[in-house]
Amino acid sequence: MTLKDLEVGGSGIIVAVHGQGALRDRLLDMGLTPRTRVMIRKTAPMGDPIEISLRCYELTLRKEDAANIEIMRDGLPPERCRTRKRNGRAMRGFGRKGRSES
Repeated sequence: MTLKDLEVGGSGIIVAVHGQGALRDRLLDMGLTPRTRVMIRKTAPMGDPIEISLRCYELTLRKEDAANIEIMRDGLPPERCRTRKRNGRAMRGFGRKGRSES
Protein backbone atom coordinates (compact mmCIF):
# COMPACT_ATOMS: atom_id res chain seq x y z
CA MET A 1 0.00 0.00 0.00
CA THR A 2 1.23 3.51 -0.72
CA LEU A 3 0.61 6.80 1.06
CA LYS A 4 -1.55 7.84 -1.91
CA ASP A 5 -4.02 5.01 -1.12
CA LEU A 6 -4.59 5.96 2.53
CA GLU A 7 -7.87 7.71 3.37
CA VAL A 8 -8.28 10.88 5.46
CA GLY A 9 -7.70 10.09 9.13
CA GLY A 10 -5.83 6.88 8.32
CA SER A 11 -2.31 6.31 9.58
CA GLY A 12 0.59 4.02 8.88
CA ILE A 13 4.30 3.41 9.19
CA ILE A 14 6.62 4.16 6.26
CA VAL A 15 8.24 0.94 5.05
CA ALA A 16 10.20 2.22 2.03
CA VAL A 17 10.69 5.34 -0.05
CA HIS A 18 10.91 4.62 -3.77
CA GLY A 19 11.84 6.94 -6.59
CA GLN A 20 15.13 7.95 -8.11
CA GLY A 21 17.68 10.69 -7.70
CA ALA A 22 16.54 14.12 -6.59
CA LEU A 23 12.91 13.06 -5.93
CA ARG A 24 13.92 10.35 -3.45
CA ASP A 25 16.47 12.64 -1.79
CA ARG A 26 13.87 15.40 -1.43
CA LEU A 27 11.34 13.03 0.19
CA LEU A 28 13.94 11.74 2.64
CA ASP A 29 15.07 15.29 3.47
CA MET A 30 11.48 16.21 4.36
CA GLY A 31 11.47 13.52 7.05
CA LEU A 32 9.72 10.76 5.12
CA THR A 33 12.08 8.04 6.28
CA PRO A 34 11.41 4.36 7.01
CA ARG A 35 9.83 3.59 10.42
CA THR A 36 8.22 7.07 10.58
CA ARG A 37 4.53 7.21 11.47
CA VAL A 38 2.34 9.31 9.15
CA MET A 39 -1.33 10.28 9.16
CA ILE A 40 -3.46 11.82 6.39
CA ARG A 41 -4.84 15.08 7.81
CA LYS A 42 -6.86 16.34 4.82
CA THR A 43 -7.05 16.55 1.05
CA ALA A 44 -7.66 19.43 -1.30
CA PRO A 45 -11.19 19.74 -2.78
CA MET A 46 -10.15 18.03 -6.03
CA GLY A 47 -8.21 15.36 -4.13
CA ASP A 48 -4.69 16.57 -4.90
CA PRO A 49 -2.52 17.55 -2.96
CA ILE A 50 -2.82 15.80 0.41
CA GLU A 51 -1.72 17.08 3.81
CA ILE A 52 0.01 14.59 6.07
CA SER A 53 1.14 14.82 9.66
CA LEU A 54 4.50 13.36 10.68
CA ARG A 55 7.12 14.10 13.32
CA CYS A 56 4.81 16.73 14.86
CA TYR A 57 4.49 18.88 11.74
CA GLU A 58 2.24 19.04 8.69
CA LEU A 59 3.50 18.45 5.15
CA THR A 60 1.67 18.82 1.85
CA LEU A 61 2.49 16.39 -0.97
CA ARG A 62 1.23 15.79 -4.47
CA LYS A 63 -0.40 12.39 -4.90
CA GLU A 64 2.18 11.65 -7.59
CA ASP A 65 4.94 11.96 -4.94
CA ALA A 66 2.89 10.12 -2.29
CA ALA A 67 2.71 7.12 -4.64
CA ASN A 68 6.46 6.64 -4.10
CA ILE A 69 6.06 6.09 -0.34
CA GLU A 70 5.23 2.54 0.67
CA ILE A 71 3.47 2.22 4.02
CA MET A 72 2.09 -0.42 6.34
CA ARG A 73 -1.26 0.51 7.90
CA ASP A 74 -1.22 0.56 11.71
CA GLY A 75 -4.71 1.75 12.76
CA LEU A 76 -3.44 3.54 15.86
CA PRO A 77 -4.87 6.87 17.05
CA PRO A 78 -2.94 10.03 16.08
CA GLU A 79 0.18 10.63 18.11
CA ARG A 80 0.32 13.64 20.37
CA CYS A 81 3.19 16.04 19.98
CA ARG A 82 4.97 17.03 23.14
CA THR A 83 5.80 20.60 24.02
CA ARG A 84 9.42 21.15 24.96
CA LYS A 85 9.71 22.20 28.57
CA ARG A 86 12.33 24.23 30.30
CA ASN A 87 12.39 24.71 34.07
CA GLY A 88 8.95 23.10 34.38
CA ARG A 89 7.30 25.57 31.96
CA ALA A 90 6.48 25.16 28.30
CA MET A 91 8.77 27.10 26.00
CA ARG A 92 7.07 29.71 23.85
CA GLY A 93 9.24 30.23 20.82
CA PHE A 94 12.75 31.53 20.54
CA GLY A 95 14.57 34.58 21.80
CA ARG A 96 14.14 36.56 24.95
CA LYS A 97 10.51 37.55 24.47
CA GLY A 98 8.42 36.50 27.45
CA ARG A 99 11.41 35.91 29.75
CA SER A 100 12.00 38.02 32.79
CA GLU A 101 15.18 40.05 32.86
CA SER A 102 17.56 39.14 35.71
